[in-house]
Amino acid sequence: MRVFAVIGQSKTGKTRLIKQLLVELKKRGHSVAVVKHCAKGFDLDPEGKDSWQSVEAGADGVAVVSQDRLAVFKKKSAGKGFSEIAAEFFKKHDFVFIEGGRGEKALKKIEVLRKGIAEKVECFPEELVAVVSDVKVAVDKPVFNHDQINEISNFIESSVQHEESRVYLEIDGKPVHLNAFVKKNTENIVLGMVKSLDRVPENPECLTLSIIRKEKNNEKI
Repeated sequence: MRVFAVIGQSKTGKTRLIKQLLVELKKRGHSVAVVKHCAKGFDLDPEGKDSWQSVEAGADGVAVVSQDRLAVFKKKSAGKGFSEIAAEFFKKHDFVFIEGGRGEKALKKIEVLRKGIAEKVECFPEELVAVVSDVKVAVDKPVFNHDQINEISNFIESSVQHEESRVYLEIDGKPVHLNAFVKKNTENIVLGMVKSLDRVPENPECLTLSIIRKEKNNEKI
């Protein structure tokens, strides 16, 4: 999973850019997800409907399911960033685009500029990976025009050419950083165990293991 925050002022074309990149990368066989930052909040289910009432009643999670769609409402933990959200829900995807997220330092950012709206790069240099603009800008990062979707897609693809195996660990819902040694050993141990099981592919692409520990409280007499 590679996460890119697409940042910029309103009306610069962030949504359009993400949509075009999504279509192009999907054509190339990649799985793509999008996380949109809604600073003013959002409501996917009108007030008074069953799922809305479940949320208001205090449910920690509610799923709305139709024949071809699934929406999940979950309470967001305080302080949880976009990187953590992407890792929690989209870890199996090749790319995740976040529309917004300017304030999260851990994110690699593509800044979008538009003549007459925003013509100056505001992103910190250490966080900026590319600029999409219809005006000239002086930065030491790649600069693309809004219509260079093929070239931007090539640039994004190049970020995973030398990608190693992805191993994630969460404890009680909180991501835990793993160094390269632990990642490699965890992969080898789990893969070694499951290969002894029946009907397991010789070289599986993705392994997901969850361990949910529930200990009964000791009853005091």
